[in-house]
Amino acid sequence: MLYIVSAIIKTLIKEVKGGSTIKQILLFTHNVYFHKEASFQNGRSNGCNKTHFWILRKANNVTSIHPYEQRNPIESSYELLWRELKEQTNYSGITIQNTMRRILENYFKILGKFSDQDIVSKFENAQEQQVCQSLLHWINDGSHCLPDDLYIQAQDDAIELYLDVFKKVFYFSKHIAHYNMMMGIEQSDDETTEQGVAA
Repeated sequence: MLYIVSAIIKTLIKEVKGGSTIKQILLFTHNVYFHKEASFQNGRSNGCNKTHFWILRKANNVTSIHPYEQRNPIESSYELLWRELKEQTNYSGITIQNTMRRILENYFKILGKFSDQDIVSKFENAQEQQVCQSLLHWINDGSHCLPDDLYIQAQDDAIELYLDVFKKVFYFSKHIAHYNMMMGIEQSDDETTEQGVAA
């Protein structure tokens, strides 16, 4: 039923944006799946200047409205993982390894059916493969246990090093476009290629 109703809603939205006698549609829902279906217009759910998003919250019998303009505030778990990587000032030595592990597992292992060895083999030489292997060990170790006090002191340097290797995983596997999209990097094909080589 959700998909039938969302298809009807999408048709109405298209008509309104195309110049219907109806000037505005207000759509309220508490269902995240319905929101995702209804807000996905023309291959995207963000950036249309005719669509605005709000979240209504109720606390102590008072409703507050939080505007998000054209940016859809509802994100999937996968998008939230990437947002954590984008917000570099909020890096946590405790959570960053788990975040990177979950992204690589979801994108390469679950969706792409890559094994760890498939990922490592994409790197061009033995030294780079060793660095990639160390990334995989680092994120697996850090996501399943808390680092001890001796390890924490060098954590910031390790994070920067492994973020660079994390990016190279996407570059050498020819998925840098996905990395750039999820990190919000907009560049031409030439710039993307140069950036990948420079990385």
